[in-house]
Amino acid sequence: MTINGRLLNWGVFFVTTGALVLAITAGLVTADGLAQLFRLWPVLVIALGVGVLLRATRLRAVGGIVLAVVPALVLGGLLGAASLAEWDGFRNIRLDCRDRGPTTTEARLGTFTGAATVDLDLAWGELVVTTRPGSDWHFEAAARPGSSPDVEATAGRLAVTSADRGWGRSDCREDTWRLELPTAGRLDLAAEIAAGTGTLDLAGATLGDVDVILRAGEARFDLGKATAEEISLRVEAGSASLVLPATGEVAVDVNVNGGAVQVCAPEGMGLRVRSQSALASIATQGLVRVGDAWESLDYATSIHHADVTVAVNVGSVDVNPVGGCK
Repeated sequence: MTINGRLLNWGVFFVTTGALVLAITAGLVTADGLAQLFRLWPVLVIALGVGVLLRATRLRAVGGIVLAVVPALVLGGLLGAASLAEWDGFRNIRLDCRDRGPTTTEARLGTFTGAATVDLDLAWGELVVTTRPGSDWHFEAAARPGSSPDVEATAGRLAVTSADRGWGRSDCREDTWRLELPTAGRLDLAAEIAAGTGTLDLAGATLGDVDVILRAGEARFDLGKATAEEISLRVEAGSASLVLPATGEVAVDVNVNGGAVQVCAPEGMGLRVRSQSALASIATQGLVRVGDAWESLDYATSIHHADVTVAVNVGSVDVNPVGGCK
């Protein structure tokens, strides 16, 4: 068998670059460690020289790999540093704006007469969703004058959308939404959070489809005391934790692009995880391999089941992490 050295070197280059970026974004390589790497740049120059020398010997294959790894370390370090700077910049902007928060508050109250859908679309701010007994919902928004969200409400639907879809970096214009949803009746919930934070604690809710998109933000979704049929969580350049329902049969789809997700299954919930990934880290604590999936030891005997599909492109997913979902 003949090995194409050029393709091998390109493969090493891309794998090394992606692996370093992933290690940085997942926190395996800290900012201090990255700084130390850049301080050792003379060693990288020496390594390049060694690679060139090896190319003229019988170890030309090793020399080619060295010549692929060194620039990959540089590129991966730069890309990782850029992602850290962007994320830290986002966090610092939010800290700078914390003392210049919303100045006006408005509240809305309504009632669902049966099954209902809830659509939430927040850009730059904080979303807190909880539950309340009965069929009434209550929404409260704090925002700067002129940027109150658009609210559409009927007996079977509630839709809330940010008035300004921009990132609001120049004037610290961010909303704070607090929504209480009723526990009576079935709800389909869709939420999108862009450049913000979210906390969804839906204890007692009866949920059908749950569709959540998180872009450049942080969020925690606790469905441990709720029921749901289907859950979809997509994270892009952010971090999220998801606590699955403790009862029922639920299908879960987790999609990560440049981010980190924790998934926790309550005790007694049979858990099965299937995954596909590229330049990703997927950890499955306490699960065993069964065919093409990872399963909890009690999956076959459990009354309740969660079937989770994970797709990760440059990021990480941690299933049942030690210490639980943060």
